[in-house]
Amino acid sequence: MTRIVHFAILLASAALAAWAILALGAPGFSLLPAFAPPELRLDFAVTSSALPFLALIALVVPGVALWGLERGGASDGAKLALFVVTMIGVFLAQSVAAFFVCWEAMALISALLIAAHHERRDVRRALLSYLIVSQTGAFCILAALALLAAAAGSTQFAAIAHAAPALPAQTRTVAMAFALVGFGSKAGLVPLHFWLPRAHPVAPANASALLSGVMLNVAVYGLIVFAFALAAPLPPAWGFVILGTGLVSAVTGALFAAVDTDFKKLLAFSSIEHLGIIVATLGLAVAGYAAGFYLLTALALMALLMHAIVHGVFKALLFLGAGTVAEAAGRTSLEQLGGLGRALPFTTPLVLIGCMAAAALPPASGFASEWLVFRSLTLGASGMPLPLHGAMIASIAMLALAGGLAAIAFVKLFGIAFLGVPRSAHPVVPERRSAPVAGLAWLATITLAIGLFPASAMDRLQDVVRALTIGVSPDPRLVTFLPGFFSAPPGITLAFLPFAGAIVAMLLARSAGVRAVPTWTCGSPVTPRAQYTATAFSKPLRRIFSFVLMPDRQRIVEGGGSAWFPARIRYAVRTRDVVDEAARRFAALVQRFARRARIVQAGRLRVYLVYAVVAVLVLLVAAR
Repeated sequence: MTRIVHFAILLASAALAAWAILALGAPGFSLLPAFAPPELRLDFAVTSSALPFLALIALVVPGVALWGLERGGASDGAKLALFVVTMIGVFLAQSVAAFFVCWEAMALISALLIAAHHERRDVRRALLSYLIVSQTGAFCILAALALLAAAAGSTQFAAIAHAAPALPAQTRTVAMAFALVGFGSKAGLVPLHFWLPRAHPVAPANASALLSGVMLNVAVYGLIVFAFALAAPLPPAWGFVILGTGLVSAVTGALFAAVDTDFKKLLAFSSIEHLGIIVATLGLAVAGYAAGFYLLTALALMALLMHAIVHGVFKALLFLGAGTVAEAAGRTSLEQLGGLGRALPFTTPLVLIGCMAAAALPPASGFASEWLVFRSLTLGASGMPLPLHGAMIASIAMLALAGGLAAIAFVKLFGIAFLGVPRSAHPVVPERRSAPVAGLAWLATITLAIGLFPASAMDRLQDVVRALTIGVSPDPRLVTFLPGFFSAPPGITLAFLPFAGAIVAMLLARSAGVRAVPTWTCGSPVTPRAQYTATAFSKPLRRIFSFVLMPDRQRIVEGGGSAWFPARIRYAVRTRDVVDEAARRFAALVQRFARRARIVQAGRLRVYLVYAVVAVLVLLVAAR
């Protein structure tokens, strides 16, 4: 019964997102406690800019609910549903107080989800990293909102957006800088990305699916609202700052995903890559808007919204698939996995669809959305002034590098884990038709549907793009350019050519009587050790990018400072030691402060009530 309650509660949260979509255009509502000043009013309404993200929740949550139907209890479902509701609250918030309250509630619930297995030391360390970054980012977001609200004379988003063009450029620039740090830390952008590959892998699989698939996109929504409403218009330089931050994050995430050997950690690094692509496209849209190139702005916004939805769906699919693998095999290390395709006959093809989408291979949805991103960059390269033309070409090259590294990462993941033969004697629980398989199939179907029919998704995003660029005379070609983007080659028609070629090759081989023979290993018996490992697969990348990846200290000691370990690498490792030592000292300082702060935990309800009364009085005095 508790599992049914878990399922029903999660479906109710998805239904709330669907109801919010249908309520577009309806009057909003406000909440104001009797003791609070008007500045603390909680305003909520459904806006066009929130629709794609609400749709993402409505699509992802049913799959997560189905996957968890045979595991977990009502309390787990309640926490996940409350997490979803807080994210919906962020999307609907229309005042500073409402946004920040929902944002902090979302951060608190996500911390509880990450800490599900708090008895493990690695979970506690990941939780500490997440809390430090999360609260630092929340402070920056609050500073940005307060700065704009004070300058505009109102805490309502509509009033701030209306007054934004008349605000001093310096005020908008400082606010956007705070916003980029605050939302960028939540999105896992470099250099504030270190918490993500620690926190997301240690959370339960259904929580990881929502954290990586939906919560990271909440940060994207915040950046969009700031860039095109609260702090708009931004100068062109801001577009290239955001573009550069996204590109560095995309390449860094893809590189570390390509060399990592843990299933869930690889997916976490992949999230950094795809959020980098989304943010880079946002920077392109801001640059196009500032330059008056409105067709570029519209296409870039279309691309980033499409990729945000696509990434949320296939990343939820892959994290749930990783959860199935962890439960069946008892581990997620690629060095110990192999041959899962035989034991997991239903999960394997569904995870393959997710890997194809993550690597931007047709006909999965990742191909369609990343193609839009590249079309945006090529359009920018052809329309931007000559000094910026080179920046666009460099951006295309960096995204192409990230795409190639992502393809290596997911070929490694699927080939090492699901193909070949088992690498250990640890038994794998055979899979059967069940609700978790149905949840994965739901997400895989959406992934394929968007990839096969991208124009349908784009038609529904056009109104959102127009709402974001309101007040600007759009390029007249926009109306005819976007809907027909995938109606002819090189769109979806070319996506089926590799599959058609494979089918023809198989038919020709069968008609010619080609026979199958055992694998030849120079006369030696074929053993699991003859297979590629994840480390061996990525070794060329480790050598090429050794100056970035920094080989571990033990290998440098064994190398004896030879030419294979040049001085710049040894210096990088020493630098890393200094950073690690600084981080350890900071953590020790926080722990000492926390131990001394225990004195306020009297364990008496009357004392806690006094704390609450004092806090309310201080808040009222500060607000006046």
